[in-house]
Formats: sequence, C-alpha cells, structure tokens
Amino acid sequence: MREETRRRLEQVLWRERAKKVALAAAALGAIGLIFVYEDYETQVENIRVPGTVLSVGPVHATNTRLIQNDLSVDVALENGRHVRVLALKTTDPHVGDRVQITEHRHRTGRITYSWK
Repeated sequence: MREETRRRLEQVLWRERAKKVALAAAALGAIGLIFVYEDYETQVENIRVPGTVLSVGPVHATNTRLIQNDLSVDVALENGRHVRVLALKTTDPHVGDRVQITEHRHRTGRITYSWK
C-alpha cells in the first residue's frame, strides 16, 4: 500500500471515530439535560392564594374513584385568575365560599393549583 493511500485511509477512519464520539457526547448531553429538567420540575414553591368559589360540579374523568370522591371546583382568585381544582366531597365547597388555594410554582415555570 502506498504511503498516500494509507494516510487517506487513516484520515477516513479517524473521521468516522470522531463522528461516533460526537454522537455519543450529544446523547449524553441530552440525557444530562433531561435530568436537570426533572430536577427543576421537582423544586416547587407553594403559595396560599385566597379566592372565591364560582361553581361546583362533578369530575369528568374515567377513573371511578375520582368520580365518587372528588368534585371539580372553579375558583376566582384575588389576582384575577380563574382556576379549576379538584376537591374532596368531604370538604363540601359551596358557591360563594371564601377559600385558600395552594399555588405550586415549579422552577421550570409551570404553575399548578390544588385544594389544600
């Protein structure tokens, strides 16, 4: 084999190895970003927000336990937002009741509400 041919073959082999290493590094980086996102999602700040019950109705779900035990409650918060939360039937919410809703602010920016 001539020297020039051997040199070109080695260049091609090194390029192929570099592509595989770059692909593996990109995959590891993506997995790392997923773990960081999941960590951010678990960091939650809970804030109690006052509001007024607007309506109370049945839960529209396929889970029978939810339908039997929970109610869907629309709440107008004092900051002007309208949210829908699930409440246990044992809490007995009524239209016009003043309630405290928990606002969950996730570090990713997602905001959820619960009746706690």
